[in-house]
Amino acid sequence: MKTEKKKGVLLRLFKTVFSFYPVLLPVAVACITLTAIVGAVPAIFMQRVIEGITDAFESGASWDEAGGPIMRDVYILIALYVTSLATGTAFGQMMSIITQGTLEKLRDKMFNGMQKLPIRFFDTTGHGDIMSYYTNDIDTLRQLVSQSCPQILISAITVLSVFFIMLYYCLWLTLVVLAGTAVMLLVTKRIGGGSARYFMKQQQVIAEEEGYVEEMLVGQKVIKTFCHEQAAEEGFDAVNDRLYAASSRANRYANMLAPALFNIGNVLYVVLAVVGGIFLIPELGVHNVSFSGMAISISVVVPFLNMAKQITGSINQVYQQVN
Repeated sequence: MKTEKKKGVLLRLFKTVFSFYPVLLPVAVACITLTAIVGAVPAIFMQRVIEGITDAFESGASWDEAGGPIMRDVYILIALYVTSLATGTAFGQMMSIITQGTLEKLRDKMFNGMQKLPIRFFDTTGHGDIMSYYTNDIDTLRQLVSQSCPQILISAITVLSVFFIMLYYCLWLTLVVLAGTAVMLLVTKRIGGGSARYFMKQQQVIAEEEGYVEEMLVGQKVIKTFCHEQAAEEGFDAVNDRLYAASSRANRYANMLAPALFNIGNVLYVVLAVVGGIFLIPELGVHNVSFSGMAISISVVVPFLNMAKQITGSINQVYQQVN
């Protein structure tokens, strides 16, 4: 039930943003998609450049003979990077407009909706809690719309693109990367689940603390009249301690996740290099299984190392945004 509820909220948020920006949002998504795809393509050109250099070295060809195709690939790669820079800048500007405009419209929508609520709601809800909806919760949505959603989309497209490129070149090395990715997912599920739970608790306690502070400040004269200062301070300390506990645990889990995933990615890089080096030994006669039909060579192994870094880095980015 909890998972379904979360999915419903995200879908409703996306529909709300789309209703505010029915043209600009699809254009921004298209720019994000293009940026992610272009970011995955350089591995192909790296393989072609390394293959061209290797063939030229083995055949004893001069640079004049081998340099033309290599430089052509380099120029194409530069053009792709310029395109990625342009689309990245464009979607960054568009997301700024979409994010700030969405928050403005959400605050207006929330305020207009509250005008229709019964008096009972305001009598039973602290003013600090209500203000927290407009400040802390809306600010969390700002991070979700402007940072988390675009980063998750970029990372997901990058992972899928690089995965299919890997399959095109070598199935065996792809299986090694998938094994490392499975380990990352297990670690993330273990650590990230606790982090998300305590971040939700943190938001709830922040609203509670703001409500308590607002109530104490508004009723300050009554507190002083009846000498209630000590009890008010003790009540604040209790709420503040709960906020500290929730925030401490949330950030403890979150700060553990990035180094864990980073080091798993480094281990995967080393394992992939060792396995690729073993596959290159001629005596073993390892037969490559791929859509390209190419044999396992340095021009295949070296780009695989960079593609593995891309996948692990993208997965790390995704799970940093899950909270």
